[in-house]
Amino acid sequence: MNPRNFDLVSLRVFVAAAEEGSLAKAAARHYIALSAVSRRISELEATAGVQLFDRHDRGMSLTAAGSMLLARLHNVFDLLEDIASELDAFSSGSRGHVRIQAHMSAMAGVLPEKVASFLAANPGIEVDVDECTSLEVLHSVRIGSADLGLVSATLEEPSIHMIPWRQDELVVILPIGHALAQRQTLSLAEIVGEPFVSMQRDSALLTLCRNHAKAAGKTLHERVHAASFESVRKMVSIGLGIAILPAGSAYPWAIDSRIEVRPLCEKRATHSLVLCIRNPAQMSTATKLLVEHLLDSEHRVSQRRCSGVA
Repeated sequence: MNPRNFDLVSLRVFVAAAEEGSLAKAAARHYIALSAVSRRISELEATAGVQLFDRHDRGMSLTAAGSMLLARLHNVFDLLEDIASELDAFSSGSRGHVRIQAHMSAMAGVLPEKVASFLAANPGIEVDVDECTSLEVLHSVRIGSADLGLVSATLEEPSIHMIPWRQDELVVILPIGHALAQRQTLSLAEIVGEPFVSMQRDSALLTLCRNHAKAAGKTLHERVHAASFESVRKMVSIGLGIAILPAGSAYPWAIDSRIEVRPLCEKRATHSLVLCIRNPAQMSTATKLLVEHLLDSEHRVSQRRCSGVA
């Protein structure tokens, strides 16, 4: 017989009848009419093509086929309970899996520690994090191979829902002893003529710097294009040029990397990051919890800054 013809309600009624030894007691156990119980048992026997009960004056008893079915069904219902429990865990967010893709600024900034704190608070959720270019992140979110993306706010993708997340201050890094290091702050007009150590040609940060320069009627002198912030700092430290990086990717390494760091005093000298989601209505519970964690932790940081707390 085709197992797809089995009806779970009828199988549960069968188990009740077998355990109670009475159709009437099975009907009372499931709060259904006695005639409905009798009909379901008869239909189950017809579907199975075998008699499951011996009916006699003293009641009913299981046939050999009925005994086998009863023993098997206990395992089946235990398995179904386990499946339902696991599905409930995914639905509630106590279990889950979130795939994140983030561009370099997010990876070099606070994202790793935010993910770590999320995992500590949600041990049943797995989080995979991959570093990609912003364009790769948008593509992955768009086709569904990433649940959550983190990219620069300078990029636009109408098919993707973007949530403002955080802003990084942009700073200038220079070799130790550079003439411009004598100033406490620097403007784009003061540095735009210097050789630049930049990120990849299609990076969001480099695009942002080009746009700043263009707005000032200047063109960046792009001497070196590096693949990581570490490479940028190294190139600057040996004198190949200067660079603009998010503050979080510059200040902590200033001494060890032998570089000078100065604030960039421009009205829009910030690097805004956004969270990218293909469809908020279709997010898994685990992804929703992670998004809430990222937004809530950033909100608390902003509150501390506004109140003057370090």
